[in-house]
Amino acid sequence: MKNIIQFLPEKVIQQIAAGEVIQRPSSVVRELLENAIDANAKMIDIFIKDSGKTLIQLTDDGIGMSIDDAKMSIQKHATSKIKQTDDLFKIKTKGFRGEALSSIALISQLEIQTKKKEDIVGIHLFVEEGKVKKQIPINMLKGTRISVKNIFYKLPVRRQFLKSSRIEFQHIIYEFHIIVLAHRNITYRFYHNDKILFHFKKASLRERIQEIFKNEKKNLVPILIKKKKILVEGFVSVPDVSMKKGDQFLLVNQRCVTHLLLHKKIIHAYDGFLKNFKTASYFIFIFIDSSLINWNIHPTKKEVKLEEEETIGIMIQQEIKNVLFSQYKVKNKELKNYDIFLSCKSFKKNYLLNNLYDKLSDKERIVQLENFSHKFNESGTCKKEIQLTNELYHLVYHHKRGEIKTFQVNRKYIIFVLNDEYMVLVDQHRAHQNILFEFFSRKKNLISQQFLFPIKVKLLKKESISLKNIKNDLISFGFHLYICKKYVYLYSVPEQIQQNMLIEIIQNIITYNFIKGKKNNKKKLLQIISKSASIKYGTKLYPEKMKCIIKDLFSCHNPNYTYSGDPIFFVLNKNFF
Repeated sequence: MKNIIQFLPEKVIQQIAAGEVIQRPSSVVRELLENAIDANAKMIDIFIKDSGKTLIQLTDDGIGMSIDDAKMSIQKHATSKIKQTDDLFKIKTKGFRGEALSSIALISQLEIQTKKKEDIVGIHLFVEEGKVKKQIPINMLKGTRISVKNIFYKLPVRRQFLKSSRIEFQHIIYEFHIIVLAHRNITYRFYHNDKILFHFKKASLRERIQEIFKNEKKNLVPILIKKKKILVEGFVSVPDVSMKKGDQFLLVNQRCVTHLLLHKKIIHAYDGFLKNFKTASYFIFIFIDSSLINWNIHPTKKEVKLEEEETIGIMIQQEIKNVLFSQYKVKNKELKNYDIFLSCKSFKKNYLLNNLYDKLSDKERIVQLENFSHKFNESGTCKKEIQLTNELYHLVYHHKRGEIKTFQVNRKYIIFVLNDEYMVLVDQHRAHQNILFEFFSRKKNLISQQFLFPIKVKLLKKESISLKNIKNDLISFGFHLYICKKYVYLYSVPEQIQQNMLIEIIQNIITYNFIKGKKNNKKKLLQIISKSASIKYGTKLYPEKMKCIIKDLFSCHNPNYTYSGDPIFFVLNKNFF
């Protein structure tokens, strides 16, 4: 009886391996560009025909190869970059596995023309199915020209799975743009069907971004982080409601990568600023000691593992937040977009609008509003207005028009108008603090969000003891953690808490000395968590978020005051004036 399981033929094995590296024409473009950069090229020309299906040719003025090196370059795992095992842990080049040319040679008709500066003549190799079919000496300048013709010509099934010419060409442009974005000290010329499409000369990062991404000209701000073994630099976008889709690039040591954890950290930095993460743009370069990077987790090196990536992510996130906060100071143009009095018809007729808004500057309007809120609290007028809580609850949930108009002032107050009768100023930090406090007080068996890797926080001895005393309470609130000597490892947190706030929450918890068995431990813990996790002053809120806060607030058992007795909202009606 013949065995069912058999070894694959060597040729099939090689073609499967080649398919992991070369998935489409853009894969060839990427690999050839990376080889040219490793060869110290200062000038690179790219020629594409039929979206790469017929021809991909790259010419560079790099160091070139000798005749023997050229022949060796198409062999599997032949590389000039790795000499010993230790070299795998300090990779500084673009290519290092020796898979690029050997994989390309297996799925196309390949020609290599190359010459080193010290050689008299160069070599022209004709390669098919991974083997040299013909070689001739040629006269040429130093450098290399690689021609990849008829990709997947021997693999019709693979070729038919290629997308349309337009889509394949878009993939090629994407890979090309990544390279020219990362390596800006090289001159590039890009031709498609004999027409030049791009000509990039040496440029700064901002200039290169503006050359490639025309829509990113105005709303980019720089970020810069310098630490002992890490440098982070680049640009992030200031949120712009007119932008439909952002451009997002993360590069580690000048190689564009997909890193879910770092991406989430970057996007969460926009919490409170953006409604849709797709509208944020970032161009972030991380330069880190090569010994702290593991590139050997993906055939195309698109994914990477970094040491202390959680710490790096938090640093980047905080820097972006700082940059965004500095950009979101009161601006005349922005206030005009969210002007309260434009939609409050009945209020236009009274003192508040005619005298306060019409005559004061934008900044003065905000100062005056804040003065009003303090005056209400001190005079006791607010207490009279708070008797309207039940009516407000009814109006919020049964509003006839089904729509609550909300505005934000000075990143501190949410203002909404109901029935052209009441104007309510809600303190966003106190409101969210109250919402979280009551939520955690009432809920049991909370749903948690788990982390891919646990978050590690260092503890002093007394902090570790204090945390152990309330460990069960934390677990009941949805914090899953493990305390070991000098560290606490957090594996998940309640869904209501944003991950970027977690470090601050833990740091605030451990500053308080919890004594085991003390009755008010749980209440104090609730206060710390709700205050630390609540929306901060200075956070920009979009209308949908503000409406959610208002509805959640008036669902609370006590929407009037925080647990510490601070008033949460102030009510004005037209009779007040």
